[in-house]
Amino acid sequence: MILITGASGMLGGYVREQFSGEKIATLGRSEGDTYRCDLTKGVPDFGNERFDLVVHCAGTELDSDARSLNFDGTRSLLQALEENPPKYFVYVSSCKVYSPEGENLDEESNLWALGEAGESKASAETEVKRWAGNKGTVLTIIRPARMFGKGVGGDTLRLFNDALSGWYVHIRGNNARVSLVSALDVAKGIKMVYKEGGVYNAADGVNPRFIDMVEAMTANAGAMKRMTHLPASWAEWVWRLGRWIPAIDRNLNPKVAGQRMKTLTINGEKLAEHGGFNYFDTLEVISRTSKDYPYED
Repeated sequence: MILITGASGMLGGYVREQFSGEKIATLGRSEGDTYRCDLTKGVPDFGNERFDLVVHCAGTELDSDARSLNFDGTRSLLQALEENPPKYFVYVSSCKVYSPEGENLDEESNLWALGEAGESKASAETEVKRWAGNKGTVLTIIRPARMFGKGVGGDTLRLFNDALSGWYVHIRGNNARVSLVSALDVAKGIKMVYKEGGVYNAADGVNPRFIDMVEAMTANAGAMKRMTHLPASWAEWVWRLGRWIPAIDRNLNPKVAGQRMKTLTINGEKLAEHGGFNYFDTLEVISRTSKDYPYED
């Protein structure tokens, strides 16, 4: 029996597909979940069920409520598994556990998370390592780059919508690069390495500029268009005058804009090598120009 948390989310859906031939149970807040529980508010009751594999996808990349969703929720799950620990456990972490700026960071790079999302993911990693070591459970930690796929949500979905509606404004001269990965590749990697255990980054290695990613989002809707560009000084004035407008605050808030101007790329070769697969070019997946990606619509 396999337990998947966050199965109704983007990555959880792809993980379910990868293990479709197995008996699967799900944990979440939806009526369709096998075990219905909000991990931030309580501990689920699995009875005497012992799972062979637990894939913990539930969590958030947003700083808002990150501590309760990422750390407290993970601790609640581990408490529920205390008496019947699984043979294998996969924790889906994030590239945000690393420094907010750096290039080609690998799994041995120092963790230097500054935001609440990254800090809570790093704390959860420590908790899961301690727990799995005590229980003799084979632990796999996956640190994905920014993920894309069917059912994308959170900050990435808002960025999609802002790009399509024309609200996204690019800071002139910003050539920061970002690592990307498809949720399908992350799910494939999980299936291939979970019995081996270890820590793995997940990123396709293309590392496009942030602006290339945003323009690819518009192509996803049918027509790639060039974004509005503003000098940094003008962008700050626009934000000061219109920061009460949510879309302006999301895109021109100095903290957000500053983060988008920092290059953060991670090396995902280890997962591909151990998993025996090749990543899709995620930028092509986003723009719907990939010839090999199995689009679902």
